[in-house]
Amino acid sequence: MTEGEEARLLAIMNAMFEGQKRTLGMVEAAIEKFDSVGTEITKLNRRMNALQELAVRNHAETSGRLDAISFRLEETERVLDEHGRVIKKMQIEVVSQYNEVLTALRDASYASRIADGMDARLAEVERRIAHL
Repeated sequence: MTEGEEARLLAIMNAMFEGQKRTLGMVEAAIEKFDSVGTEITKLNRRMNALQELAVRNHAETSGRLDAISFRLEETERVLDEHGRVIKKMQIEVVSQYNEVLTALRDASYASRIADGMDARLAEVERRIAHL
């Protein structure tokens, strides 16, 4: 090999080594990027797990609260139904008492008319006795 060919061969080999260095630098940068992406994915997975745990806890707490509210509403409805039945019974009793009062007033009015008639007859009898 001649000196010119050796120089050319050395230049080509140097260019090849420089290309490999650049390629290795890019591969190293890519590996670093993959590592940082992997780290971020791990962080995101931890956050997602924490959020999922929080969601499960909140769901359980919310379900418990909703069950308690539902129980209270059912209890309130039961109490309202019971009070409604009591009010209906009281209404029937009041109407019955009202009817009894009306009947008593009517009977008293009738008795008053009879008493007025008796007073008139008694006065007539007393007047006749007085003239005898």
